[in-house]
Amino acid sequence: MVENQTEKKLLLLTGSTGFIGTHTAHLLVQQGYRLRCLVRKSSDISRLPKEVELAEGHLLNFESLQQAVKGCWGVMHVGGAIRVKQKRDFNLINRDGTANMVKAAREAGVKRFLLCSSQAAAGPSVPGERRNWDELPEPVTDYGKSKLAGEEAVRKGAGDMWHCIVRPPSVYGPWDRAFLTLVKWVRRGFKLRLGDGKMPFSIIHGADLARALVMGIEADHPSGAIWFTTDGRDHTIPEIMEIIEEALEKKARWITIPEWMAPVVARGIELLAKMSGDKALLSRDKLKELSQPAWTCNDEPFRAATGFVEMFNLTDGMYQTVRWYKQQGWI
Repeated sequence: MVENQTEKKLLLLTGSTGFIGTHTAHLLVQQGYRLRCLVRKSSDISRLPKEVELAEGHLLNFESLQQAVKGCWGVMHVGGAIRVKQKRDFNLINRDGTANMVKAAREAGVKRFLLCSSQAAAGPSVPGERRNWDELPEPVTDYGKSKLAGEEAVRKGAGDMWHCIVRPPSVYGPWDRAFLTLVKWVRRGFKLRLGDGKMPFSIIHGADLARALVMGIEADHPSGAIWFTTDGRDHTIPEIMEIIEEALEKKARWITIPEWMAPVVARGIELLAKMSGDKALLSRDKLKELSQPAWTCNDEPFRAATGFVEMFNLTDGMYQTVRWYKQQGWI
C-alpha cells in the first residue's frame, strides 16, 4: 500500500452515481477514505453514501473540474458514456472529458490518477489465448475506440503524475441494468444466443471491480500500468444462462439467431426495447462484439501487482444479483 491506512487522503470519484461508481463510492467510504464525488445538477444522488462531499460539475466543463480536484490526493475516473444518441458523443465524453479530467488533476498537483477504461478498448481475443495488456489494441465498436482514445489522453496528459489504467470486462451485480435485461428475458422463458453462443468471455462482479479499482490506485507499482481484472475464469453464454435459470427457478428455451440474420434481428430488438423502455438485449453495435471469436483477457499481472483475489465466482455472484433484483422489485 502507498498510504497509511489510518490517515486516508481525499479522493475525487467521477461516475459515482452509475453502476460501477456506486459500488466504488460505498467501498471507499467503508475503507475510511474522504470522498468527493463529481455530480451533475440532474444526477440522482440517492444511492451515494451520506458521508460523501459533492462537487457539481461536468467532464466538458473544465472550470468545474478545476474546482472539484482542489486538495485531492487522487482521482478515480470511472465516469464515461456507455450509450449515446450520436456516435460523436462517445469521443466528447470518453476522450475529451477524460483529457479535461487528467489536465485538471495534473495542474492541481494530484498525486495519483486511475482511469477505469474497458476491455472494449483492447478488442477481442483469440479462442484459447487470453488478451494481454501489451498487445496492440484492436477495438471493434465506437465505444471501444473512444475508450482507447481516453487511455491515450491519460498517457499523453499525465506528465509526471502517477497514473494507471484498469480495463474491466463485462460487469454485473446489484444496481446493474444491462444484465437485468438478460434476467428479464429468462424470466419470460427465453434465452437468446447468436449462433452456438459458445464465444468465451471474461466477466467480473461490480463489488469485485470496485475492490480492484481501490487496489489499483493504492498499488505499490510504477506509473503507467495497464491492467485487466476478471473473476479469474472464462465463461460462455450457455453457462451464464443456466445459472440465471437456476437462480430464477425457471426453465427457458433457446432462441438461436443465425449470424446472417443477426443485423435484422438486432434492429428489431432495438425498436422493441425503445417501445418497452428496456435496454436492448442485442443492438447493432453490440452485435460487433458478439460476432467476435472470443473476449477473454489475462488478469495475472494485476493479481501479481496487487494481491487481488475475487470474492464472487459467477454462480454465487449471479445468485446474489438475482436476489437483489427481486428485493428491489426490479423483477
